[in-house]
Amino acid sequence: MDILNLLTRLLLWLGIGYFLWWILKKFIPTNFLTWFGGAMILALVAGAFLFPDDSTIGIFWQFLVFPLSPLGGSILLLALALSNGMTKVNGRMVMVALLILLFSSMPLVARALVNHSEQSVERAYLSQRRLCSDICPAINEVPVDRAVSIVVVGDNADAYRLTNALNSRIDADNPLDPVLVARLNSAANVYNRINLARPFVTVTAGPRFGSGEEQEPLRQAIRQQLVSRGVPDESIRVEATGTDIRRTVVDQKNFLTEQQLFVEPPRAGPFDLERTNRDANRVVLVAPALTMRRAALAFEHEGIQVVAAPTELYGTPRLEGRDTLARLADLAPNVNALVLTSRYWGELLSSVYYYLRGWMPPFRMQWEQVVETL
Repeated sequence: MDILNLLTRLLLWLGIGYFLWWILKKFIPTNFLTWFGGAMILALVAGAFLFPDDSTIGIFWQFLVFPLSPLGGSILLLALALSNGMTKVNGRMVMVALLILLFSSMPLVARALVNHSEQSVERAYLSQRRLCSDICPAINEVPVDRAVSIVVVGDNADAYRLTNALNSRIDADNPLDPVLVARLNSAANVYNRINLARPFVTVTAGPRFGSGEEQEPLRQAIRQQLVSRGVPDESIRVEATGTDIRRTVVDQKNFLTEQQLFVEPPRAGPFDLERTNRDANRVVLVAPALTMRRAALAFEHEGIQVVAAPTELYGTPRLEGRDTLARLADLAPNVNALVLTSRYWGELLSSVYYYLRGWMPPFRMQWEQVVETL
C-alpha cells in the first residue's frame, strides 16, 4: 500500500471521528458524555467495520450514515435549528436544510448526478472498443466466451430497490420482485449469448431466500425464471449469503477456486494485477449501473476479471430535443428525484466505506480502464 493511499484513508478516518464527536457534543450533555459512554459508542463504530454483516451493527451503521444523506442532513439541521427552543430558531440552519431538500428533490439535479455516474459505464464501453480495435478478434467484442460465471446482484442490503416497483395483475402470482426478475432476464440473455462456454449463474438473493423450507418456494421461483429463459437448472446457484457486495465477492472467489476455475494471479502491490490476458477466465457481473463501479472494482481487487453488464440505467437523453415546458418540469421538486439523489449519495458513501475497509483500490484508479463492459 503506497503512502498516499494510506494517508488518504487516515484522513477519512479522522474526518469520520471528528464528525461523530461533533454530533455527540451537540446532542449529549457533557456531564453524561463519560469515558465509558464514549468507549461504548466507539466500540459500536468499530464493530460496524469489523462485522459489517451483523444485523444489529448493520442497523446502527444505517443510523450512523443517515445524517449524511439529503433527507438525514435536512432533519439534523432542522433539529439543531430548534435546539434553543421554538422561540429562538436558527434561521440559517433552516435555510440550509430547505436548500438541501429543494435541490435534492429536483429532477434536473438528480438526473445530472446519475448521468455523471452512469457515463462511466459508457466510457468503459468506449475504452474497450478502442482497445479491441487493436488486439481483439474480428468480432470486436469482449471475450465473454471466457466467462465461467454470471453473478446477479439480487436483493442485497446495498443494492437499491425501486420503491414503486409493483407486480402487475398478470404477474400477481410471481413472488419475485420485478427488479430482480429484470436482472434475471438480463443474466439469461447473457448466458444465451455465450456459445463456447456454459457458465454457472449465481444469484445473490440475500437472507430472504435463505436455506430453510419456508424460503424454498422463493428459491424455486428464481430457478424457474432462469430455466424458462434457457438456463439449465444444474448451472444455477441461489445464495442467501449475498447481504452485500463484499460477501458476494468472497463467495464467488471461494466457489470458483473449488471448481478449479480461478487461480489468483501474482501481484506486486495491492492492485498490481495483469489484466491484458484474453485467455483468463471472466465473471459477468449483472448489477445496477449505480452500483457497478464499486462492485466491479471489488471483484477486480481480488484478482477476478469482470465483464460488466449494467442494468437499471436511469440516465435520460440530452435536453436539446425537449420542449420548454418539459425542461421547466425538471425544476419542480418531487419525491422520485429525492429517492434517486439519495441512492446516488448512498452509493458514494458505500464506496467510501469499501475503500476504508481495503476492499477497493485507490480512488485514482479509473475503473473504465480495467473492467470490460458488454
